[in-house]
Amino acid sequence: MRYGSVCSGIEAASIAWEPLGWQPAWFAEIEAFPSAVLANHWPDVTNLGDMTGIAAAVRAGDVEAPDVLVGGTPCQAFSIAGLRNGLADKRGQLTLAYVELANAIDDKRRERGEEEAIIVWENVPGVL
Repeated sequence: MRYGSVCSGIEAASIAWEPLGWQPAWFAEIEAFPSAVLANHWPDVTNLGDMTGIAAAVRAGDVEAPDVLVGGTPCQAFSIAGLRNGLADKRGQLTLAYVELANAIDDKRRERGEEEAIIVWENVPGVL
């Protein structure tokens, strides 16, 4: 299994999935410290940075459409600890970018005769 990870952080999913033999296809992290951790531990895996352009790159065939998409988009827009501005908050808009990416991956995989991807998304209950 190969997976793509958005809002990757220091990549807890990769640590959990290593014993299963799963391999990261790419990461998408914009913050400096987590990006440095990713580069140190997975030097051969590309960090695509800003996740908002990945869907178009997948559709164009420039970025792999992996077996699994994993991510936990920012929760502050939906959390009771935040202002709960939902999709009106720029961070909340990343949830829609995640859905767009999942759709792009599935479209590309169907185009190639492959099964749709497994989607693993984590967030707070307030998003529902």
